[in-house]
Amino acid sequence: MPKPKKTSVPILLSAESRTHIHVKGAREHNLKNVELTIPRNTLTVFTGVSGSGKSSLAFDTIYAEGARQYLESLSAKLRANMESIPHPDVDFIHGLSPVIAIEQHTSSGASPRSTVATVTEIADYARILWSVAGTQYCPDCGGKITSRSLDDCIGEVLAFPQGSRVLVGAFCQKTTRGLQAEVLEDLRRHGFQRVRLNGEVFDIDDVPAATGTKKALSAPVTIDVIVDRLVLREGVRSRLADSLELAFKEGRNSAFVLLRGPEEEDWREIPLRLDFSCSSCGKTYEPLTPKHFSTNHPSGACPTCGGLGTLPQFIPELVVPDPEKRTRDAIRPWNYGMAFMIIFMRKRWFRQLAKQYPFSYETKWKDQPEEVRNFILYGDPEREFSFRVGRSTQKRTWPGVLKDLTYIATTTESVNLRTRLLAYQHLELCPDCKGLRLNSRSLAVRLNDVSIGEFLNYDIEEALAYVKSLADLPELKAVEDARSGLEARLSFLVKTGLSYLTLNREYSTLSGGEIQRVRLAAQLGLGLVGVTYVLDEPSIGLHPIDNARLIDQLKGLRDSGNTVLVIEHDADMMRAADYIVETGEGAGPLGGNVVFSGTLKNCLKDGRSRTAKFLSKDNEIPRRQFSRFRQWLTVKDAREHNLKNITVSFPCGMLTGVCGVSGSGKSTLVNKILGNAAARRFNRAKVVPGKHGGIDGFDFFDGFVRVDQSPIGRSPRSNPATFTGIFDDLRKLFAGTPLAKARGYDAGRFSFNKKGGRCEKCMGDGQIALDMQFLGETWVTCPSCHGARYNRETLEVLYKGLNISQVLELTVDEAEEFFHALPPLQRVLQTLKDVGLGYLTLGQSATTLSGGEAQRLKLAVELAKNKRGKTLYILDEPTTGLHWDDIKKLMDVLFRLRDAGNTILIIEHNTDVLRQADYLVELGPTGGKLGGNVLFSGTPADLRSRKGETPTSRFI
Repeated sequence: MPKPKKTSVPILLSAESRTHIHVKGAREHNLKNVELTIPRNTLTVFTGVSGSGKSSLAFDTIYAEGARQYLESLSAKLRANMESIPHPDVDFIHGLSPVIAIEQHTSSGASPRSTVATVTEIADYARILWSVAGTQYCPDCGGKITSRSLDDCIGEVLAFPQGSRVLVGAFCQKTTRGLQAEVLEDLRRHGFQRVRLNGEVFDIDDVPAATGTKKALSAPVTIDVIVDRLVLREGVRSRLADSLELAFKEGRNSAFVLLRGPEEEDWREIPLRLDFSCSSCGKTYEPLTPKHFSTNHPSGACPTCGGLGTLPQFIPELVVPDPEKRTRDAIRPWNYGMAFMIIFMRKRWFRQLAKQYPFSYETKWKDQPEEVRNFILYGDPEREFSFRVGRSTQKRTWPGVLKDLTYIATTTESVNLRTRLLAYQHLELCPDCKGLRLNSRSLAVRLNDVSIGEFLNYDIEEALAYVKSLADLPELKAVEDARSGLEARLSFLVKTGLSYLTLNREYSTLSGGEIQRVRLAAQLGLGLVGVTYVLDEPSIGLHPIDNARLIDQLKGLRDSGNTVLVIEHDADMMRAADYIVETGEGAGPLGGNVVFSGTLKNCLKDGRSRTAKFLSKDNEIPRRQFSRFRQWLTVKDAREHNLKNITVSFPCGMLTGVCGVSGSGKSTLVNKILGNAAARRFNRAKVVPGKHGGIDGFDFFDGFVRVDQSPIGRSPRSNPATFTGIFDDLRKLFAGTPLAKARGYDAGRFSFNKKGGRCEKCMGDGQIALDMQFLGETWVTCPSCHGARYNRETLEVLYKGLNISQVLELTVDEAEEFFHALPPLQRVLQTLKDVGLGYLTLGQSATTLSGGEAQRLKLAVELAKNKRGKTLYILDEPTTGLHWDDIKKLMDVLFRLRDAGNTILIIEHNTDVLRQADYLVELGPTGGKLGGNVLFSGTPADLRSRKGETPTSRFI
C-alpha cells in the first residue's frame, strides 16, 4: 500500500510536550507503528538485540524529524536554494527540541591533514597563542628575532658623529645593462636625481650609457635609488625621518644608509629594515601571523613534505620481499610493474656492477654478505664504476637501488608507474620537520620554551598541563580568551576518556568510538542548552575504567538542560540511565516493537525484557572449557610506538583476549606488529611490521586471517550480497529463468553496476544524493525506481515469484529459508546467521553498516570457506554493537573455530567475553606514554585472583 501523504499541521504544544517527547506511529524500516513517550532532560538508553529497530527509532525517526523541522524553520528564500528532504514514516513527534546526532561515522576517507587538533579547533587556538605571544628565534643561527620601528632606525643613524655625511637609499631592483635605461627613465619621472649602479653612486643624468655586444648587454645590473643626502647636525632629525620613510616605502620596508665620518675617506653601508630581523646574523623575516603555524598554508607548512609530516620512502623489506631468490631476481620492482626499457637498462647496469664490485649475481639474496646487500640497496657515493651506455663507457657512482627507485618515482610522467611503485613504499617521518609538519621558521618560535610542533606532539593530558602552566604569563594577557578556550577543549577531551591521544594523531586512524567521543567533547565545549543529542554507542573501544568518566559527561549534558538519547549495550550505561527503551523482541521482521520503556527499577521487574535478565545476572554467558597449552606464539622485544621492549606469548590453538585501557598498546602489538608480520609471511602482503626483535611460533600455522572493522565498501551499491559473493549466484539464477532466456538476458543484466538492467536515474544506487548546501549531503529514495535499483523490464523477471530487487530486500533469515534447496547459497547464509547477522537484508547498503557489522560480515566470509585448522585469526573488538544475546552467538562461532584447531586473538574490552577466553594478556597501566607494559598474562581465573592489581582485574 502507498504510504499516506504527510502534511505539516500546526500543533499547539500541550503540557506533556514541554516535559516529554511523544512519538506516534513510527514505521521506518521494521518499526511496527511504534508509539513512545520519552521524558525530556533525561539520559535515555535505547537497547535491544542487533536489528531490533533501535537505530530506526532513534536516528531514522527522531533525528530525521528533528532535521526536517529545522529545515522547515528556515526562510523561504533559503529553502528555495535547497532540495527538500522527505518526512520520516511517522504520524507525528511532539515536544522535540533541536536535534544533534553524533554517529559512528568512519574516518577512512578523511584527509591526512585532518588531526585531532584540527577537528577540535585546538590547532586554531594554538596558532593564535604562538603568533601573538611566542618568542621568535632565527632558524639559521638561533639568534633572537626582534622587530624595529622607524624611530629605532633614526636613532641608529643619529648615533654616528656629528658632521658625518649620509646618503639615504632604497634597494630598487636587479635588471640587465640592456634594460637599465628604461629603469633609469622611470626613476627620473618619479623625481629621483641620484642612483647607485653596481655599488657606485651617480647623478642620474651621468650614468654611462649601456653599449657593447649582445652578451655584454645581458650582463646583470643592480640599481638602487638614492633618496637624499645630508650631513648629521642639530635639527636634521625631521629631514632624516622623512627620507627614511620614503626609502622604506620604495624598498618595501628595506633601506640602507651610506655613511662617511668627518675623518674617514671610505663610505660604509648600514642596512636597515622595519621587518623582523635576527639580532645575530641580521637575516630578516616577515611579521608572524596565525597562517605561519598552519600546515595547510605555504607560509607554515614544511616545504619538503607539504605539511603532511611523512613522505613515502622505498623500504628494503618491500623492495626485496623474498630473500630466497637469486640476487639477479630479488629486486622485485625491477621484475614487475616498470616499462621494459627501464628494467632492461637497470639489469644491464646491475650485471656490470656485479663484475666490478665484485659479487655473485646468482647467489641467493639471503646468502649475500651484509656489506654487499647494503651496497646494492644504498650504494657507495665515493667509489666510481664503469657503465656501458650505448656505444660509450661512462664513469659514475652507484646510488643504490632505493635512490634509483626514488628517482624513477619522482621523475616519471606515468601516473600508473608512480601508483605501482607505491606498493614498495612506506610512509616515514619527513627528514626535515621530523613529523612536526611545519617549516623551520615556524618551529623556531617558542612559547614558554616549547614550539607549536612540540605542543601538537603532546598527548592530550600533557597538553592540558602545559596550557595550565601558561595561565600566569604576562605576555599572554592579551590572548587569555584563546588560552582559556584551549584549556576548556583539552579538559573536555580528557573527561571523555581520550587523554592518551596525541594532538597530531591523524583523524583517519581513529576508531568509530574515538571519533564519536572527539565530537562529543566538541559539543561539550559549545555549552548548548535545550538540545536533544542522539549518540550511537559512545562507549565503543572504552575500557570499563574509562566508562565512568564518559557517563559523567553525558550526565553533565543532561544536567545542562539537554535531552540525551543513547543507543547502548553497556550495562554500566544502562544502570546510570534515567530511562530505558528496549526494542525487540527479535531482529528484522521479528523486531520493531517497544518491549519495554521505563526506569531501570521497573526494567529489572519486567518479564519480557531480555536486557533485564543480563542486568540481573540471570542469564550470563556460559564459561567454556579449554585444554592445556602446549605450543606458543611469541613476539619478542616489541618496541613500536609506546611498547616498552616487551615480550609476549600467546597459546596456539586457543582463544586469547588482549585487554587494557585505551591507548595502552593493544592494537600496536596485535595488529601492527604480529598482524603485519603474519600478513607478510602467509599472505605476501606488502606491509611493514612495527619494531620488534622477532616472532617465534609461525611454523605452527598454515594461514592467517585478519578481520577488522574497516568498511566493506564506500558505495551504496556495495552490500552483504556482493561482499559475500552470493550476488553472483543470484544473478545466474535469474538469468536462467525462462523469461530471461527468452529475452536474451545474461547475468550482467541483473547487475546494478552496469548499464542495461539498472535504473539510470540513480545509477543502481536506489538513492539520490541531495545537495543541502551548508547542511551537507542527504540521500533520498530514487523517484524513478522507488529504491528498487533496476528498470521495469528487469523487474519483470521473477524467480519463485520474486524479482531481483525483492530478493535483495529479504533478510538473511528469510533468504536462508527461501534458498534452502541451494547448498552454495545456504552455506553462506547459515554462516551469516551464526555470527548474528540474520537481521541484515541482502541488499543493505554498505554505508549503513556499523564497524561491528562489517567485521562480522568478513568473519562469516572466512568461515564459509571451509578452511582446515591451524589458521591464526586476529579480531579487533568483534562484539562492537552487539547485545548480550548476539554475543553468545558470536562466541559460539569463535569457539567452533578454536575447537577446529585454529588460534584466535581478540582485542576486547567486554568483560563477559574476557571471562570466557582461554588466556588473557593485559597491557597498561595507562594509555599513551605511560602504557606499553605487560601487566598480566595468564588465565581469567588467575586474573580474578589478583583483583585490584590491574585495571581489568577490578571488573573481570
